[in-house]
Amino acid sequence: MAALDLLPYLAAGLLLVAGASKVRHPDTMADVLAVIGVTSPHAPFILGLIEIVVGAAALVFGGFVLWGLVTALYLAFAALLALLTRNDAEVSCGCFGQRSTPVGRRQVLADLGTAGLAAIGVVISTPGLFGADRSPAITALLIVGIAVGVAALRRAHTG
Repeated sequence: MAALDLLPYLAAGLLLVAGASKVRHPDTMADVLAVIGVTSPHAPFILGLIEIVVGAAALVFGGFVLWGLVTALYLAFAALLALLTRNDAEVSCGCFGQRSTPVGRRQVLADLGTAGLAAIGVVISTPGLFGADRSPAITALLIVGIAVGVAALRRAHTG
């Protein structure tokens, strides 16, 4: 089952990276949040902290509840980006602490796909990385897979 476990781990790892980026550069997400009426200068930082906590908890502890939270966050992100795309908002996603091209269908589809990866964790109740009955070698391979996969997923989200 370790191969299937990798898929939700990728979603959690990407959430962790995105959260860390927002904490480091919260101003890049401020434009998106302002469009929906969230103008607190602390909101992007708080969102980043939530992403870090949920992503890290899913990676460490696993279980269907945490994977459900990861899935819900990606679905919320997809809904927000779909709304912005539909309204032709000329704002950068700011998802990874940097300004990029304006939001569009690509980011919406990437978030929906990543929500699907996290949903696998809900369905099979993927355990945490270190809580499963796996050999250390399999855990090490999963960690390498997460590192490589998260980099690829990030490219899919940012173009």
